[in-house]
Amino acid sequence: MNLRTFSAALALLVSLPLAQANEFLPLSQAQSEAMGLHLAPPIPAKTAAGPAWPGQVVMPPDGHELLIAPLNGRVVRVHAASGAAVQGGEPLVTLFSPMLVQLVQDYLRAQANEDLARQTLSREQRLMREGIGIERRVREAEIALRQAHAETQGLATRLTLAGLDPKRLSQGQVGAELVIRAPRPGSVLMLHTTPGAWLDEGAVAVELGYTERRWVEADLPLEQVGGVLPSQPVSIEPGGLRGLVLAIAPTAEPQRQTVRVRIELPQGSTLRPGQRVQVRFEEAGTLWRIPASALVNLNGQEVIFVQRQEGVQPLTVEVRSRSHETALLGGALTAEDRIVIRGAMAIKAAWQSQHEAK
Repeated sequence: MNLRTFSAALALLVSLPLAQANEFLPLSQAQSEAMGLHLAPPIPAKTAAGPAWPGQVVMPPDGHELLIAPLNGRVVRVHAASGAAVQGGEPLVTLFSPMLVQLVQDYLRAQANEDLARQTLSREQRLMREGIGIERRVREAEIALRQAHAETQGLATRLTLAGLDPKRLSQGQVGAELVIRAPRPGSVLMLHTTPGAWLDEGAVAVELGYTERRWVEADLPLEQVGGVLPSQPVSIEPGGLRGLVLAIAPTAEPQRQTVRVRIELPQGSTLRPGQRVQVRFEEAGTLWRIPASALVNLNGQEVIFVQRQEGVQPLTVEVRSRSHETALLGGALTAEDRIVIRGAMAIKAAWQSQHEAK
């Protein structure tokens, strides 16, 4: 719109009766065309696609477990594949462990020492009752038994952690093979070993999952996280899924200046832990997305101009976030309203000119 056309339109507006009560500014079709106005409905934010942010699928901490090798050994068999469902007690990996042989021998030796210490204490107590024993020797025998018992129990605990029942060792049912079993029903998320591989004591052998719950974690820039709220809907691709914001980290990552947002995926999601996804945060409630060009500052307030039956009206809005192209705001809008998305500055000038004439 050139200066001559704008001046003519402004003259037409100034000649209108002053707005009353609700501060409406009536506009004819000719005036709108002369000012180059363009109107469009606001877009409900819940249906407006925001920027896409990268995220990664993770499993809740209480939903998975890392099974480690309790002793050194070489993998001789792998019994389950990644993704397989397993039952409690089901074998997952078998190791050949020379350390297991030594551990069994140490346990049997400690068990024999404990039996001998118990016999010694029993003999010293009998001699004491017969009046020919010495109390000091009884006390020494009691101490020796306690020490022997502690050693036996410690080795028994290590055997139990290795998946062996110490009570069965004396029956000759133990070899050099050590089996890592699933502690309860679940699914194999990942195998960290293959047949022939050597596993050190404490190395991860299998990762098990016990729940179908999945999270997505995304790192958002500080300037974007302010528009994210708990329980806010989130669109997730691939899969066309819709999750909800579960938590927002209270602190920022110092190097990248980002904040981690955790999203709860719907039950039964087929997304796998570690999978990369794209997330879009949907703005819930009575929020609207409009072109940034529709916003103007009028008397120190952010406003938009809305065309209603009585005419054009400035409406004060709450701007939640904005970019170069769009703005997210709250206000008393409806989907039937038409807002001035082009020519807002011309309307502002006409509005101010008319009110100065009051």
